Amino acid sequence: MADITVIGGRNGLAAGVAGRLGAAHVKADVRVFPDGEGKITLDSRPEKGRPAAVVHSASPPVDSNLVRALSMIREARRFADDVTAVIPYMGYARQDQSFLDGEVVTMEVVAGLLESAGATRVVVVDIHSERALSHFSVPAANVSAVPELVAHFAGRDLSDPLVVSPDVGGIERARRFAELLGAGCATLEKERDRHTGEVRIVGADLGETAGRDVVLVDDMISTGGSIVKAAGFLKERGCGRIFAACTHALLVGGAGAKINGAGVAGVVGTNTIDGWAAGGGGAEVVDVSGIMAAALESRGGRRGPSPQPAAGQRQP
Repeated sequence: MADITVIGGRNGLAAGVAGRLGAAHVKADVRVFPDGEGKITLDSRPEKGRPAAVVHSASPPVDSNLVRALSMIREARRFADDVTAVIPYMGYARQDQSFLDGEVVTMEVVAGLLESAGATRVVVVDIHSERALSHFSVPAANVSAVPELVAHFAGRDLSDPLVVSPDVGGIERARRFAELLGAGCATLEKERDRHTGEVRIVGADLGETAGRDVVLVDDMISTGGSIVKAAGFLKERGCGRIFAACTHALLVGGAGAKINGAGVAGVVGTNTIDGWAAGGGGAEVVDVSGIMAAALESRGGRRGPSPQPAAGQRQP
């Protein structure tokens, strides 16, 4: 798909997508001023009339990265009528509906901003809730990094592996992971206080766990609280090594150290988050440029409102 221009910058993901497509890569350099304001400079001028894809995650600092993505999309639209916004990690996807009176559905605002900036199509990776895609009026596609993560673990010497979802909302992801890995699957039942965010495990259907290596699978790891609690719960039941696998390893507030301190043997994430592995501690990175390139080639995507998710959908 050499007739597309890929625009994006710092973590090499845009370059990886461009390389897989055999496409031109326009690098976006971001200079951050002392007050936090960013200035974006493209290293070359996109070819006028050629479709463009802007690759940039809305990861922490979320608001700053969102503005940068919007700015690149707007600039791309000056040269192209067809601009795909590739947002590997979609910030605000957990705010796709109101859970308490007065809560603003910020994902609706974000979708409107991306479209107003000039996006004619949107591609995301393992979005927290597909309900978020219903806020777009342009085609929007969600692609999964699960096969890439499974391929990473398939090369390990795991002992009778058990794939575990930290909550019921992620059970379908865990089931697919387990099926591809050829492993057992289970889920933990947890409760989250909507006001404080405090999480506690209230039950599980694990079966035999003694000596079995466990892969905790989730779409994202933010503060690491759920992983730490899950690891403690599983260790009490005599499991073997515990690994944490996710698409978006946000690892904020010293989460990596907390997870390591809980006895987790390693954290595996993808390069949807810029520079997350710098925290060390067993962190490993899986490349997702291939699935994003494939999504750009497929031109698929849902347009407009989608059906409401089933009961049990994860909450923020």
